[in-house]
Amino acid sequence: MIAKVLGPLRASLDDVSIVPTAPMARRVLALLVLDQGRVVRIGTIERELWGANPPRSAATSVQNQVMRIRRAMDGSAPTGTTRPTVARDLLATEPTGYRLDAPDGQFDIEHYRLLVGQAEQAEGVGQLTRASAVLKSALALWRDTPLSDLATGSVLQAHVLRLEEEKRSGLLHRISLDLRMRRHSEIIGELRELTGLDPYDELLHEYLMFALYFSGRRNDALSSYQGFRTALAEGVGLEPSPRLRELQQAILMADDSLGDAFLDPAPLDAGSAAAR
Repeated sequence: MIAKVLGPLRASLDDVSIVPTAPMARRVLALLVLDQGRVVRIGTIERELWGANPPRSAATSVQNQVMRIRRAMDGSAPTGTTRPTVARDLLATEPTGYRLDAPDGQFDIEHYRLLVGQAEQAEGVGQLTRASAVLKSALALWRDTPLSDLATGSVLQAHVLRLEEEKRSGLLHRISLDLRMRRHSEIIGELRELTGLDPYDELLHEYLMFALYFSGRRNDALSSYQGFRTALAEGVGLEPSPRLRELQQAILMADDSLGDAFLDPAPLDAGSAAAR
């Protein structure tokens, strides 16, 4: 089974899509994929589909959505197959809910987390170039916002937020690795794009200032700080953190000894938050 959640929902068996057309069934399938190997409780499904006020017919409706998924799974089996139904193999009914059991499946989120772990191992033995390259491969798996084609409820939205944090964590760590390898000028364009997309992300602005300064563009680094400070004050009424002000002062004094002091890696753990 192939399943992808790092963008529009995709799932297939034997190159045949098993994503139902019914919107509710698609959301149930997404929940099952995201919790592959674990029971998704009926109450969790109801909360995703109807929020805090499910109708009296909710339990029956959930059964119907699961049945739609099973029909799609069985429909992927080769004509005339004698093996047990695909749905029976993959989608189990438990006393409290349903479990998707595809241990040999190819899921993009699992692949992403595997690559992040490999990058961590490479960094642990000093292979920064390999760690950066593996993280780039991991980040290339993201096709769009997770589940971008679904109208998600509260449960799936929580999953989406966590996945976006995982991506941010991997991205920030890859950037910090590139800076530690003195690839300053190579990533300025990327950092400018990222800070344009997220103008209040202080860590991205910190990395941009660092890259500009060590690319011999001290004035641009200071201008970047002033631009961020103005945007932050006008947008949310805040001042930059002491850490960023310290970096500005170090740049003003042309203090090259700041070095790696401003390059503490962002968390590499796939499930951890990236904010410091």
